[in-house]
Amino acid sequence: MVIAAFLQDPLVHFASAGGLALLLGSAGLHKVRDGQGFAQVLMGYGAAFGGQLTGLTGLLKVLVPALELLAAAGVVASVWWPLAALPAVSLLALYAGVLALAARRGAAIEDCGCHWGGRPQAPSAALAVRNLVLLLPTLNLLLPTQSRPLVWFDAISLAGALFGGLALYLLANLLVANRTSLHELNEP
Repeated sequence: MVIAAFLQDPLVHFASAGGLALLLGSAGLHKVRDGQGFAQVLMGYGAAFGGQLTGLTGLLKVLVPALELLAAAGVVASVWWPLAALPAVSLLALYAGVLALAARRGAAIEDCGCHWGGRPQAPSAALAVRNLVLLLPTLNLLLPTQSRPLVWFDAISLAGALFGGLALYLLANLLVANRTSLHELNEP
């Protein structure tokens, strides 16, 4: 069980927790800073789902960023208490489901609300898959880690893993955005 031993290594846990904390924390802070923009995104989802979010937009505008910040703190705390990652697991699964449902309905939502101010991206199956992929390291945080002493080289490895993960995430977002833009250009 080499893979299980690798997944339970504390360095893998620290890298997953650090990357996910950065992702969820920055997403929550972005929504707090651009509350009006996030409210417009919520109204788009509300319209796509038959106006069912109309009365909840104000509450969700505050609740979603707060939950993302809580989930970011939870993945950091999962180093000591694995169940603290459950809010992150729940959020990523919920986001994947909402994105998949919106994409399946063909909802005319201009912005999924899951980027940092670049080009708006419509909900798509690719974004739902991205969130499901992000769910894998989050689920790994629920497992106990092996106990081994960390050495100085682990800090270098952790920095490399975080930078590599960030680069892959940004590249995936760019590819999804370019695919959407290319699809829009090819429409008659």
